[in-house]
Amino acid sequence: MSLPPDRPNVLWIVADQLRHAALSSSGDPNVPTPNVDRLVAEGVACTEAVSQYPVCTPFRASLFTGHFSPANGTERHGDFLPPDRRTIAHAFESAGYHTSYVGKWHLAPETGASFVTPGGWIGQSYWVHPAMRGGFREWHGFNVSNNYLETYIASGEQIAPERLPGHQTDALTDRTLEVLARRPAGEPWFHVLAYEAPHPGAGGHPRSPGYPVPEAYEDLVDPAALELRANVPDHQRDAARLQLAGYYRMIRHLDDNVGRVLAFLDERGLTETTLVVFLSDHGEMGGSHGLRHKHVPFDESVHVPLVWRLPGVLPAGGRYAAPICGVDVYPTTAGLCGVPPAAPMAGLDHAVALAAATPSAVSPAAPPRDAVPLQWETPRFAFGDHPYRGVRTARHTYTVGRDDAFCLLFDRVADPFELRNLFADPAAQGVRRTLHARLEALLREHEGDLPAYVVRGRPAEEG
Repeated sequence: MSLPPDRPNVLWIVADQLRHAALSSSGDPNVPTPNVDRLVAEGVACTEAVSQYPVCTPFRASLFTGHFSPANGTERHGDFLPPDRRTIAHAFESAGYHTSYVGKWHLAPETGASFVTPGGWIGQSYWVHPAMRGGFREWHGFNVSNNYLETYIASGEQIAPERLPGHQTDALTDRTLEVLARRPAGEPWFHVLAYEAPHPGAGGHPRSPGYPVPEAYEDLVDPAALELRANVPDHQRDAARLQLAGYYRMIRHLDDNVGRVLAFLDERGLTETTLVVFLSDHGEMGGSHGLRHKHVPFDESVHVPLVWRLPGVLPAGGRYAAPICGVDVYPTTAGLCGVPPAAPMAGLDHAVALAAATPSAVSPAAPPRDAVPLQWETPRFAFGDHPYRGVRTARHTYTVGRDDAFCLLFDRVADPFELRNLFADPAAQGVRRTLHARLEALLREHEGDLPAYVVRGRPAEEG
């Protein structure tokens, strides 16, 4: 791999709750996503990218620090990133980059940060103290909103809320383009555009509430025409169609905004000198296995898009089939830019392996990572009380939970929709023993002690 003569600019585009299977480049027939598909065609798509902790806060803490929970300072959803943690922003600032952030953060304390908007919405948490912004120099963000038509942010030292005009996704794109347009030539920049879409929020189409989009998008998706995944139960398919119609409308709108950003890079002559990374923090069940939202270890929840584009360094149309996850994005970004990380980290640098990717999606002979540890701990909010730990390899998903429902073993090559749980299958016990040993090794490395239910879940020895 050869780096460009000058350090490239870096643009992270982070979606929220976008599953890998929801893109037309992944084979989804329901809506076109031509702009994300363009990144896939012009860069390297990671076909086995995983959200190692499928919920906002712990995943984002790993993304910015390169460490798994709890080493990143967050043990569960509802924690916040401690202000003393060194992040990718610190590393790039030290390397001479201008760092900037626009959009959702969800790594700051929420207690006392909410307020009632003029529209009566109480879900706002707009204020992020400068000490809690992860080291980013320029700031135009909010902690969490979940209200696309009435979003408030704070910029710089400003404490008073600023209401964004129009739809949040459009406004965050507008602000990003304004920030990047001000950057002087010759000074490299690292910018994060963190969308909240297609995470559900207040409002939405009457036929699929919770997924608000501008009026022009409201009738673009017909629920009756949607093709559902094979693991959506028959008795829940109508409800899934209604939900997914709103979800796909938001994805269409999100993709158009990604296109606006890519067009800006083209117009400014920045395409060849900018590393673009597109990813999501976790997926969306969308009715699969009768579930909605995330925080479970099924494919729809943990399998996420991750695309890298850097012309001249990464091959166009490459497919990378080795396991990779959120903690690896920081060290890989730094590796592609020749930037030393701020501190040693658990995340692994896949830069050299990405540069060698081919269209055939064959996993490297010796990939940096052979498995991703999966985590879920009972959150501080009242949902998802089903702790589990697991591993996901290029072929298998294996989890051990406190509750039997999360003792799972799937062979995703033979069973891509995860319909046959092999956890107790006598014929699969050899595979289970191998995966359990890998799980315990990863837990000792990254968490220390083993949860009691992992010890209880050890498979019996052979013979």
